[in-house]
Amino acid sequence: MKKLNQIFFKGLIVVLPIMLTFYLLYWASAKAEGLFGSVVLWAVGQEYYFPGTGIILTLIFIFLVGLLAHGYFTARVFRWFTDQLEKFPLIKVIYNPLKDLMALIPGRSQTSTNQHVVLVTVGGVKVMGLVTRENITELPQHNLISVYIPFSYMLGGMTVLVNANEVENVDIPVDQAIKLSVTAWIKAKES
Repeated sequence: MKKLNQIFFKGLIVVLPIMLTFYLLYWASAKAEGLFGSVVLWAVGQEYYFPGTGIILTLIFIFLVGLLAHGYFTARVFRWFTDQLEKFPLIKVIYNPLKDLMALIPGRSQTSTNQHVVLVTVGGVKVMGLVTRENITELPQHNLISVYIPFSYMLGGMTVLVNANEVENVDIPVDQAIKLSVTAWIKAKES
């Protein structure tokens, strides 16, 4: 019976991540298809509609928004719109953390270029984190930096404020550090 359990759990370890990946892709595709697919079906009719049109149009829409956000004048319009979103109490509670989370993704925003990986001692153990801000002027203590420490498997994270001289710089790219933290260092190479 013990051998059967071992075989079953080995199969589960192989199948579950694959199934969850494909399910999430299916879910995202279905949502994207639902977003634009019904509009295309209404606009062009059944004879010119084919499954996947909504997904293609969603990707084109996201690219066009990125292209517009890249331009000088349209970027100012987007900035004005997002500033207006941040004024509504319920919306800003959801929007601001999501915007800040997206800013943590390396290469995706202007603020991420200042990030670097450090080791911080928390509760007697060293943890890896990302420096998110080096000049905290709101607090009376000087020389404090903000370090975001992601939890494994994206189950959250925490931000700690520490003295700049208490962190140890690590020569790892930010995207690799996030990948290692999120996967609990399972993907770490031997070297």
